[in-house]
Amino acid sequence: MRDRPPLIPSPLVLPAVPTAAPFAVKTLTSVDRIGGYLLVYGSPAARDLAGDYFTPRTELGLDWYTRRPLLYHHGQDQGVGAALIGVIDTLKSDEIGLWCEAQLAANSRYRQAIRTLIDKGALGFSSGSLPHLVQKSVDGQIRRWIVAEASLTPTPCQPYTTTVHAVKSAFHALGLNSDPLSADPILAAFPNPSPLPDDEHEEFPLSDQQLSDLNSRIDALTDSVRGLHSLPAASSGTIKRLPATTAADVPAPRARIEITRATRYSDLSAADMSFMYEVLSGAGSWQPDSGFLRELADKSVKAVQRGQLPYDAIKTLDQSGYLKAQELDNTAQTGFGAEWAPDSWRGELWLRVRQDNVVAPNLNMLEMPTNPYELPLESADPTVYYVPETTDQAQLVLTSQNPIPMSKTATGKVQMRAQKLALRMAWSSELNEDVLIPIVANYRRQAIRAMQNAIDNVLLNGDNVSTANTNVNAIDGTPAANSKYLAFNGLRKYGLITNSALSLNANGPVTLPLLRKARFLLNGAYALRPRDCAWIVDDLTYARLLSMPEFVTRDKFGDDATNLQGLIGRIDGIDVFATAEMGLSQASNGLISVTPANNTRGTAVLIFKPLWYLGFRRQVTANLEYISFSDVYHLIVTARLTMAAQDTQSAAVLYGITV
Repeated sequence: MRDRPPLIPSPLVLPAVPTAAPFAVKTLTSVDRIGGYLLVYGSPAARDLAGDYFTPRTELGLDWYTRRPLLYHHGQDQGVGAALIGVIDTLKSDEIGLWCEAQLAANSRYRQAIRTLIDKGALGFSSGSLPHLVQKSVDGQIRRWIVAEASLTPTPCQPYTTTVHAVKSAFHALGLNSDPLSADPILAAFPNPSPLPDDEHEEFPLSDQQLSDLNSRIDALTDSVRGLHSLPAASSGTIKRLPATTAADVPAPRARIEITRATRYSDLSAADMSFMYEVLSGAGSWQPDSGFLRELADKSVKAVQRGQLPYDAIKTLDQSGYLKAQELDNTAQTGFGAEWAPDSWRGELWLRVRQDNVVAPNLNMLEMPTNPYELPLESADPTVYYVPETTDQAQLVLTSQNPIPMSKTATGKVQMRAQKLALRMAWSSELNEDVLIPIVANYRRQAIRAMQNAIDNVLLNGDNVSTANTNVNAIDGTPAANSKYLAFNGLRKYGLITNSALSLNANGPVTLPLLRKARFLLNGAYALRPRDCAWIVDDLTYARLLSMPEFVTRDKFGDDATNLQGLIGRIDGIDVFATAEMGLSQASNGLISVTPANNTRGTAVLIFKPLWYLGFRRQVTANLEYISFSDVYHLIVTARLTMAAQDTQSAAVLYGITV
């Protein structure tokens, strides 16, 4: 049997003190049953500490599970860890936010301490999700936040992305299947923890001295969070909204002193150092010492914890056992690092390309197992018939005369063939030797931005026709060889040429009736699902949208009015995205002239997102080589990808917009 933990929990570690929570957790009809608001809806004027806010439109995944684990501080407290302290069994959305009810676990050794804190009004609810289940807009609105767990915490009012260890452990303790949460390899990398023996779940009795020590810790914790809330006396069976707290009521956060040791690499990020590792070791003339590798490992772990890098950046370290307690600070593992150091550079590149693009995130992304890849699709639905009552024994035999005629479910497919995009950068060995560190971040940033721009550009403007006076990007000229838009057909060509009935000439300023008319060029069923659609517009058209009278003032558009926010979030419930990769076009046909002066009008593309697929045969990949005969370094970034639509009615184009 494993050693039992100490009878009294370790001191609870508080994160930085936030602004006041508008709601506290209260006891309900049973002393072990609690309730409160797990999250409160906000607005651009009412954000959480991270600058984000929930709305009634946020996708929360409430139908994924009938119950969820209750943790303390998202498993991040050093004393409590990922221990299960209760079960969430009620989640209901109302006009205020998401109401939550939970049952404290009777066999939790932290039950009495948690109850005491709740009675003192010192705890609030906080929701936890996993990074890959979170989607936010550029203005901080949380569009998707699949609730994976709820936590009691003395510092609420900010959503948390929960550690993978805590989620796996808590779901396993409740006997819940965590597979629905495993949409990417993050959870799969961690095995299910072994359950504790039954006798380790007993409630440990406390001596008088232990109880006194525990109460002293609780009082100290309560004093540290007093002022975050108004702390009314606990009331059984009632739930009250607490009065708002002014800035003057909030105590200043306690000062924290963090000691850092400056090194020559201090100003570089984990991704910068990984890129530097590839550059320096490319010629085989330099190998990083253990200090370099430890600093890179430490920065990589912290970057993953902050959400700046994907878990893949440190997966090899974790799986090899390198990430043990204190090991990053005091163990010199000479030569360790060659297997994983570049991963954070490559992983970060791919992550940035996915996150920062405007067009790509609106398409379904899939890995192509082969090239070409035939994507199976649904087609016509089976036929439904009106049939008479079965009255004859002969009708029990399955024949063509059966009273219920046979229906067929039609199927289809679309072929996807990946095409390659690539960039190459080169610099001299002398530059490498003299000013390596200052240029690392710049080269990395340039490569990322160039690939981001190229992917969005091709998705929008792609046209694989190379003959004269035919391509949508050079309608009165011949496309230059190797132009990136020649890779595959994009969204503009889909609406302007391939399915021209889905295009509409505004022939003047953009108006709400014009936008709605273009919307209903889509299949009717698609047009009636605005949350599944997206507008993609050029920068100047976006500027015109800001001035539309329907959106300018508060009396017309509420707190989202453009004269308050300076941006258009949605039109008729459809998200709006602006991109510099869609240029101006000719007024008469929405096509682009090789003479820039002929391109004076804007374009807005509307897509039905569920039917568009972005397939990758090769994700964004970076490789660096040293060319000895020319004494230069070559950085090459490539990707093999393509795009496909399920049908011919899932993208419309409004062109000829006066800008």
